[in-house]
Amino acid sequence: MNGRHLAFPFHVGTDGRTATPSGLAEHIRGEIMQLLLTAQGERPFLPSFGAGLRRLVFQQNDDATAAISKALVSQNLSRWLGHRVTVEALDVSADDATLNVDLRYRVLASGEVRSVRFQRQGAK
Repeated sequence: MNGRHLAFPFHVGTDGRTATPSGLAEHIRGEIMQLLLTAQGERPFLPSFGAGLRRLVFQQNDDATAAISKALVSQNLSRWLGHRVTVEALDVSADDATLNVDLRYRVLASGEVRSVRFQRQGAK
């Protein structure tokens, strides 16, 4: 890894110091989580940062929401983390009362393929 990074979510390690990720793959997973869960405008000095998946709690769960979510996630990943990951697959689906976001990505530095799944349940 380039430099020392803080673990996500932030916490204190067993040695009493701020915890760090165990490796590059864990650090990049934390960056992806931050990017996808941060709402645009939430960071004062980076107002366009974030895909805003948390705000979907207040949206209707349908195919239109899934399509918009897929576009936002794809754009933000390429803009903010395109130098770290390549998206292998991105599937966003609205099934009954659950919105599923399945992301498979390749860490460019190591070639390792990893995946992340986000789910939001609510009324349709």
